[in-house]
Amino acid sequence: MQLKKLHMLIVAGGLLAGTTFAVVAQAADAPSAADAEKAAKEAAKAAAIAAPPADGAILANTCAGCHGTNGVSAGPSMPTIAGMPTTYLQKIMADFKSGKRPSTIMGRIAKGYTEEETKRISDHLAKAKWGDSVSHANSVMATKVDAAKAKKGKKLVDAQKCSKCHEDDGLTQDEDTPRMAGQWVDYLLIKMQDFKNQHLTIPQPEKMQRAIEKLSLQELEDVAHFYASKK
Repeated sequence: MQLKKLHMLIVAGGLLAGTTFAVVAQAADAPSAADAEKAAKEAAKAAAIAAPPADGAILANTCAGCHGTNGVSAGPSMPTIAGMPTTYLQKIMADFKSGKRPSTIMGRIAKGYTEEETKRISDHLAKAKWGDSVSHANSVMATKVDAAKAKKGKKLVDAQKCSKCHEDDGLTQDEDTPRMAGQWVDYLLIKMQDFKNQHLTIPQPEKMQRAIEKLSLQELEDVAHFYASKK
């Protein structure tokens, strides 16, 4: 009887020792919180490297909601941005992102992109084909270009030497200057009024500011009709 009890104690002790060893071994093998965090970071890094970056066309889909497919605006109060210089588009986005340029929604949108993503969007849109407002199907909804005002605008553009930056009647431009020719007249009118509004701090070159200050709102309207009349 005593031998049987002794045998049972030995067996129980062995099982307990084995269980304890297994728990200790399992605890030793389990990664620490620091190791787990490090592994998670390395996995995320590997996934980011493996995933191809979204190209400009995909990223620019967000812009289509307001600026139209491939940057050709379908609304007279929204600018066409297709064919705009890459440098200009990047600068505008950076200003929106930093809050330097006032906006209602563009600031929030710009903050959602990295600098590299903004460059891809700008490169894509810069290569897109320009679509002038005069030929657009939705031009029937826009303010009609007034030939008489456009004629006056031409004289003002020449007098102010606007062609130094907006060359060939606004068809071509410097890398940091937007295209003007063929833009929606409604949008140009809005921006001309914004430029004259002293309560808005819209970034613009000093020479542009000086030219704007010399012109009245009526004269700026004539300038807008002139540039809008071009294709």
